[in-house]
Amino acid sequence: PGVLSMLAQTAMGLVDTLFMGWVSTEAQAGLGLGATLAWAASCFFVGTITVVNTAVAQRFGAGEHGRCGELAYQGMLLAAGATVLMLGVGMHLVPRLAGSLGAPPEVARIAQDYATIRIAGMALSFFEFAITSFMRGIGDTRTPMKAAIGMMVLNVPLNYWLIFGGMGVPPMGHKGAAYATVLATAAGLAVLVALFLKRDWRERYGTGWPRRLELKGFVELLKVGVPIGCHWLLEMLGWTIFTLAVARFGAESLAAHNIVLQVLHVSFMPGVALSIAATTLVGQALGAKRPELARRSAGLSLAMAIAFMAIMGFVFWFSGGVIASWFTKDAKVVDLARQLFMVAACFQIFDAAMMVSAGVLRGAALTRFPLLATVIPAALFLGPGFWYFGVHHGGGVVGAWGGATAYIVVAGVVLLVAVQRGHWLTRARLMDDGAGDAADAVTGESAQDRGDDEPVPSIALQPAPAAV
Repeated sequence: PGVLSMLAQTAMGLVDTLFMGWVSTEAQAGLGLGATLAWAASCFFVGTITVVNTAVAQRFGAGEHGRCGELAYQGMLLAAGATVLMLGVGMHLVPRLAGSLGAPPEVARIAQDYATIRIAGMALSFFEFAITSFMRGIGDTRTPMKAAIGMMVLNVPLNYWLIFGGMGVPPMGHKGAAYATVLATAAGLAVLVALFLKRDWRERYGTGWPRRLELKGFVELLKVGVPIGCHWLLEMLGWTIFTLAVARFGAESLAAHNIVLQVLHVSFMPGVALSIAATTLVGQALGAKRPELARRSAGLSLAMAIAFMAIMGFVFWFSGGVIASWFTKDAKVVDLARQLFMVAACFQIFDAAMMVSAGVLRGAALTRFPLLATVIPAALFLGPGFWYFGVHHGGGVVGAWGGATAYIVVAGVVLLVAVQRGHWLTRARLMDDGAGDAADAVTGESAQDRGDDEPVPSIALQPAPAAV
């Protein structure tokens, strides 16, 4: 379900890119640039909010089910603060950046319009991530999946209607694509809120209005969550600067770059889903004080991600040109995209190792090391590699992607080695106030033995099959 959820979210971006291909090459390039800027402005907040997944998973694993709802509201408090900052700063700064970073004028104008609308609606995504992080923490991955699929399905007719007009609505072009995504997200959030407040969950997980929100707990979430947000932000800034630099190679290079990035989400987002699954399973296992189960969950998540992304690398190497032709009829863009797909095929398994290993460490509330293990290689290889291969040797956008490959390979190996060493298995539980241990001391039962709360089915709390 996590993989399908991420694929559904990715499909929304693919739909926008496909529709813009029917408008113009400039519209396709501008939408990609605008989407990159909007995500760069919001990814710090989204990454910080995802700490709710770790905290809820560990509390759930410890058997403290009735207190999980408190953490969801802490996440919503984070989302509210993020919204204020986004509307106060992002709405003014990001659109101006779109017009001052060297892209062709028409591309810059389209990017500015698209980014402004997406940023205005980003608050919806913040609250969506807070609720879905809670749901994944308690082992419910199907509800976020259904919501994501619903948003994806709704996004298609909304795109067609708002981009090309009809039923009294004038054609909006690229602005229509942005409005369609915001409206689909709003519909998905409404469904998630209704489910979050249902009676069964209010009684079982305490999702009703909280009696109090402790400042200490909020600060602890920030301490662990901010490094995740910084990780997402700095990594995204690297790719944003990379994309802006690619824009200087021309509209064709930027369009090819955008097409490949969008398609790479087909392999990237399942990797992200498996990373989230690893965070949940490891967090639940460590909360239940079952380190060997945490180790097996980590190994299985890594194996699945590497196998899937290796297959996708094979597809990209041999079918990149065909895939690119689905998005544009511009022969130069298709050829550039084909070459970029071949470069991307070379780093797929390392990308899988990097993402899932970081998810494993976050499940143990270790968030600073993944930050350093990705930011340092990015600083050493992404920018210098762009200049050396793309500019100095005249490799253009294809050469520039060589620097990106070096960064991903190094970061993936470093994080994989850290997981294999196993020091994370001895980490103390996040938000541990001793409640679970105190209950164990009184009753003489472990969290998974008490059975005072009926859990949502969760792999981390069930015996693993012998084959696993």
